[in-house]
Amino acid sequence: MAQLTIAPIVEGHGEQNAIRPLLTNIISSTDGNVYPRIGAPYRVPWGSLVNAPGRLEQAAQVVLREGGLNSRLLVLLDADECCPALLGPKLHQRLVSQFPDTPISVSVAEWEYESWFIASAESIALHVGASLEVEVPENIEEIHNPKAWIEQNILHGRYKETSAQASFSSAIDVPLARQRSHSFNRFCLEVERLLV
Repeated sequence: MAQLTIAPIVEGHGEQNAIRPLLTNIISSTDGNVYPRIGAPYRVPWGSLVNAPGRLEQAAQVVLREGGLNSRLLVLLDADECCPALLGPKLHQRLVSQFPDTPISVSVAEWEYESWFIASAESIALHVGASLEVEVPENIEEIHNPKAWIEQNILHGRYKETSAQASFSSAIDVPLARQRSHSFNRFCLEVERLLV
């Protein structure tokens, strides 16, 4: 049987660099013994993913072809102002109608990908050599500008997603972030489902 491949589609330059370390971190924290190949991430800007007819499906066709026979499709994007519970299923249905025999996951991060770093703020602070005395809010999903929160509470300086996301993604304390963030836990559950 062909090696299982996760074929990712993402929306941003930061996520394009970060999806491999993020998936590697999550997969290594699971109890399973499945180690998939992670395909080259295909980036499609948010507006095109959501609003351009056929653009998501075209990107899926490319990554699935590159991934081979045992590919599983993973789409990751930020919710921004949209409701993740509506946006995710809408995009999922579009893909299922085009690729009915392919395992597919569409994950929508509540507000932004960076909210997952807040869910693991202590490990991110340790990673960058900042103070571990970080007060993490109870409801992370209510922070509408996670990048600004990270700048103010961890970095005390500028956050640059294209250089920080990959590094921070490998530093996430996965079990802790899953406890604190429903959005991150849902993403991890989707990754686990694709590995079966």
